[in-house]
Amino acid sequence: MIKSVLQSVAAKRDRILAHSASSASFKKSFQQNVLRHGRCSGTLSSFSTATDGSSPEVAVQLDYYMSLQFAGVACALVNDIYQAKGINKLQFLPTCPVGLEASRVRSFQNAHPTTMATFGSVEQNIFTPTLAKDPSLNVTAVASMFRRSPLCIVSLGPLKPGDTIGAHEDTVELLQRIFPEQKVVASPRGTKNTDLLEGTYAGIQAYTTTEVPALQHILSGRGMDLDSLHVEVLEDGIDGPKLGYSQMLFASNESLECPDRRQASTAFLEGTFEGWQHAISNPSKAIEAVSEAQKMLQLDDESNDHWHSSLTFQKEMLDRMNDHVKETFLGDRLGVLSPSRWSEATEWLLENENDVDPLLGLDSTNLWQPKVS
Repeated sequence: MIKSVLQSVAAKRDRILAHSASSASFKKSFQQNVLRHGRCSGTLSSFSTATDGSSPEVAVQLDYYMSLQFAGVACALVNDIYQAKGINKLQFLPTCPVGLEASRVRSFQNAHPTTMATFGSVEQNIFTPTLAKDPSLNVTAVASMFRRSPLCIVSLGPLKPGDTIGAHEDTVELLQRIFPEQKVVASPRGTKNTDLLEGTYAGIQAYTTTEVPALQHILSGRGMDLDSLHVEVLEDGIDGPKLGYSQMLFASNESLECPDRRQASTAFLEGTFEGWQHAISNPSKAIEAVSEAQKMLQLDDESNDHWHSSLTFQKEMLDRMNDHVKETFLGDRLGVLSPSRWSEATEWLLENENDVDPLLGLDSTNLWQPKVS
């Protein structure tokens, strides 16, 4: 039984990552055009092609290990939705250290110029300051899986002045700005729940979708009072921090440059959000899809302690994820970025910068905007 399951997983993985032999002639032509002109030089009637043997058609840099926060991606992968959209060779890059998502996307696109589109996922509160500091990254936000950030600080009781908060390296500066009376330090993201429960830090950076329900299950299992868990959500939608989008999808600028690249980018986004529709309509199947995708991709989970092993936890976590995804629906699709919301967050995140463009990093080509009826 175990052998047959592993064979099935291997077969599906090989099928998804397989190079389309029928695309060889286009591959050679497209590669020559890219290397000669640095961009596309023609229009394709369909996106059903691959590049050379070492370069995928579309590459994806997730900002963390494949888990329920990427349930839509997992559903699209496992159910061959990306293939149905014409993406015959899709590559997921290794688990990314915090804060390096844009850099990894840029490096991969530079190293694989014939890859039609390279995507990444990240929080806007990381993406915007990073791009402001280094415009040469040449990446653009095109869609988002969450409309608002589930970022929060969790502690066992209210924080006191002078308490230490453990945070991801790329979020220390942001959290120090929000919590000036506490000391915010960089801490390992893989052991954050343990660090809180063992008293290493008085508070930890967490997410209402993940660590919070996990901690609730852990406390309940230990017979501890759930009311002792203090959760401070950072974006209240009124007068607090403006963090913008979460699980935001961005792409190398090359991915938006010409019709065939844009077609590849659109195919990936269509597949991803159809995958989220699957996750929303059938959560049980989505949980299974994530488990299978983990086996297929074999990305490093950093031995993290963010999860609880129970099915109840998985269902609760996915419900919270799905609620966030639903909020991105606008017009005829999920995942839409609003210029006004983007601008509001950009101005807050870069309030100490001069001559800030409120639309910094936002796609101006309308790749993923609702169709006008």
